[in-house]
Amino acid sequence: MKPNYLQQMLSRDKNYRNAFVLAVAVPIFCAAAAALVLWGRRQFGVLFMPCGIKQLTGYNCLSCGATRATFALLRGDIAGAIYYNPLYVVFLVYLIFLYVRLAISLTVRPYHRFVIRLDRKRALLVAAIIAAFTVIRNLPFYQAVFF
Repeated sequence: MKPNYLQQMLSRDKNYRNAFVLAVAVPIFCAAAAALVLWGRRQFGVLFMPCGIKQLTGYNCLSCGATRATFALLRGDIAGAIYYNPLYVVFLVYLIFLYVRLAISLTVRPYHRFVIRLDRKRALLVAAIIAAFTVIRNLPFYQAVFF
């Protein structure tokens, strides 16, 4: 009987085996961590400290609302997560996209090199988006609409 591609991948090549473990283990680990966090929150109440920057300055930092957005996403409340911190949700979607690309490139295409290209223009664009989001979310009209 001729072994299939997956059996060949897992038996012979260490790189393929590691890629397969990465592709399978990361989602399982994330699901277990999410279940643990939700269980811990129900058992112990608040697990996380409040934002130090907001307590010191009174302004929202870049990641203010990320913990609440995470809990909203774990409950399946996407609109609530976007309400708490929209940039964080976009960042998580981008991370999931990168993970799927990495898993596909490691398991489907043999020895295909996965590279994230971040040139100077893109880095400046990301920095400008982060700065604009941080400033806009602290303006009175944003807080009046969303908070």
